[in-house]
Amino acid sequence: MAVDIPNYRIIEKLGVGAQTRVFRARDMRTGQDYTVKIVKIVKPEDAGFIELLKAENAIGSTIDHPVIRKVYELRLLRQRFRVRGAILFLEYVNGSPLGDKEFRRPLDEVLAIFGQAAGGLHAMHVAGWVHADLKPNNILVSQDGAVKIIDLGQSARIHEAKARVQGTIDYMAPEQVQRGKLDQRTDVFGLGATLHKVLIGKAIATEMNQTVSMHSQSLVGRRISEIREATVHELPTCVTRLIDDCCHPDPSSRIADMPAVIQRIELARTILASRPEPEPSPPSEAQPEARELERSAVADPVADALGLADDDSTDVDDFRPDR
Repeated sequence: MAVDIPNYRIIEKLGVGAQTRVFRARDMRTGQDYTVKIVKIVKPEDAGFIELLKAENAIGSTIDHPVIRKVYELRLLRQRFRVRGAILFLEYVNGSPLGDKEFRRPLDEVLAIFGQAAGGLHAMHVAGWVHADLKPNNILVSQDGAVKIIDLGQSARIHEAKARVQGTIDYMAPEQVQRGKLDQRTDVFGLGATLHKVLIGKAIATEMNQTVSMHSQSLVGRRISEIREATVHELPTCVTRLIDDCCHPDPSSRIADMPAVIQRIELARTILASRPEPEPSPPSEAQPEARELERSAVADPVADALGLADDDSTDVDDFRPDR
């Protein structure tokens, strides 16, 4: 079914799903850009995609926070008295998801981004909702550094269980997989798992992604091994503990809520900022400065030929990452 949006012009395609297309569209009356999600029903089971748009519209309209992407309007598309599609108008964010391969930021800046995300999630929780689908692609950072949480279609009412398992397996809390009641700690888990993926480049090991088989739903929520893989040790201890305390399998042992997550993030940033910069190692006798090497190589070719020239190899222990 062709979709015509009166008074709007499609600027670019932003994404595509099973029966969902996402565009940037410009209101020709005001010049303002919007993100529009367009769903069309091809077969009866596609009606579920309409329900996701309805949920995102209902939830987004109850939350007013700069970190949560604004939801403006849902239009149902009817043909011969039947709903054949829908268009959801959303705030357009000129930015990139944390899951973008080109996303590279210093550790302190990454922590600040997650602090902002936690603030937006707290607003959701106060409004009575759990996002329940946190992952790198659902957190955007705009060109001016603003953070936006998107895709509220799988959100659930706080302190309630979802009718079916929904989400992305690498970021889902155990109670979500087991269809238990969800609360702010469910999003604490998802945010911690997302932070791990952004910093490390791979998913944190959970009971779910170690055991879930696409061919055996009976395995959901069970471990292959009782030993949970620890967070990699390349991260500073304060950040490792933050992630582990967010991602504990037992909700009662997790960080309790987003204000507490923000406190832990700020504590980690303070600890990292207080660390002194390592002093550069002075050149040793076996590693003279480059100009001395150049002079000796030119002035004494006989010594070089006999293997008596100084060694100019680089010590790998001197390497340190950008901060």
